[in-house]
Amino acid sequence: MACPNRQNQRRRPIFFFVAVGLALCAGSADAAQNAPAAPAGAASSDAVFDAQKAAFDALQEADRRAIQDALVWTGDYNGVVDGAFGKRTRDSILSYQGNIKAPTTGIIDAAELARLVATAQKAKDAVKFQIVADEKTGVRIGAPLKILDKHVATASGSRLMKSDGSITLDLVSLSGADANLAAVYARLTADAPGKKIALKLSRPDFIVVSTEEGGRKAYSRFAKAPTNAPDPNVVRGFSLAYPGQSADFDRIALAIADSFEPFPTGTAAPTIASTTSPSAGPSGGLAASGLIVAAGEALSAIGSGDCPHPSVDGKPGKYLHEDKQTGLSLIGASVMMDGAVAAPALAPISDDLVALSYGVDDAGGNSVLDVAAATPLAQAAGDPRPLLLASLSASAVGGPVFDRKGSLVALIARGAPAPKLVAGVSPLSPHPAIAEADIQRFLGAANVATAESGAAAAISAGRLAAEKRAFVVFIACN
Repeated sequence: MACPNRQNQRRRPIFFFVAVGLALCAGSADAAQNAPAAPAGAASSDAVFDAQKAAFDALQEADRRAIQDALVWTGDYNGVVDGAFGKRTRDSILSYQGNIKAPTTGIIDAAELARLVATAQKAKDAVKFQIVADEKTGVRIGAPLKILDKHVATASGSRLMKSDGSITLDLVSLSGADANLAAVYARLTADAPGKKIALKLSRPDFIVVSTEEGGRKAYSRFAKAPTNAPDPNVVRGFSLAYPGQSADFDRIALAIADSFEPFPTGTAAPTIASTTSPSAGPSGGLAASGLIVAAGEALSAIGSGDCPHPSVDGKPGKYLHEDKQTGLSLIGASVMMDGAVAAPALAPISDDLVALSYGVDDAGGNSVLDVAAATPLAQAAGDPRPLLLASLSASAVGGPVFDRKGSLVALIARGAPAPKLVAGVSPLSPHPAIAEADIQRFLGAANVATAESGAAAAISAGRLAAEKRAFVVFIACN
């Protein structure tokens, strides 16, 4: 079945694209659906499009997907989040640029990207949209937990729902005789009085059905387990139902559908109804990063409430000083340098920053140092912490952020959603940070000496990482 005629797309509601974008144009068909229509006799237009596409394709896949995902939340994009550039993605970028009164170039520059991701994050935060994992079904999916604030068990899985029952998200796992994709499809497409099927699609490995009935919209997607799964005879899926008049929820529905992973791999998301926390590391338990600031002492952003028994690079540690208001802590451990350690130089947050933190190598379970560029976002009045736009893992909490002169300007704070990896890479997203002034006060109270930023010349991110890596540590809980 072909993708829908592009001439009719603007007449369709977003709900239509929730189904079409993820069902009809899945896999290799994504690029075909999103391909530009070649205007007759417009070679110059083709050249402009090619330049726009080249700029987009030069980004990492995780960042390309992050742009599309953010444009969903700004209301400018109603397609599948696949990282592929085509007419729909280009038109969405032009629409966004027009809305913010920026030059309509079709190319997102660094400043626009920071603003776009921050705007999308605020929309997500408003409904508490998080990627969560359902322990009962194994499904991983994005959900607006401020709206779907009730979580109950069902016979075949779990239900997230609004307290009044007007919006429901059912997560389902079927095994044995019930794991029959054809039977599920027949049930979802069965005739009923007043029921209108907007879309139905059946493939050997997945099905999609969207309906309208009794003033409500519903969208269901189910998939068979891959052949290399521990149990290939399992079917997992979800069904979302909400009032048909709720136009605002159409956008959230698209984000939910785009985020669906029936058989997820890679870094685990937080379980439903849990708070966001750093991921597990080699020593098990909560994992974070830290910075050696004195002999045998590391600065981090975890506390005894989260991690009563920390280990630093695999060696037992203990809390020497904590500040629950800022989230800062000072941890002592024998593994750290026992010689002289220069007092850290502190400086205010500036434009060109580098974040150093430890992630976990999924293949071997070992900690690896991540080096990421970070850009400060404009801080609105009332924002409790500054935000840094960066590609960071969950265990970046407590990781130091330096300016290009090597001065410490911030630590990554807790509070960012657990990242959903794309091809092993965390997409760009806003991360709350603990600024230099709070670090200065905390270290002063803990009797740790600091220094002022000097007039050193700026250095490359690689050289900065080489100079600082010996002072960055991996922290886990036992």
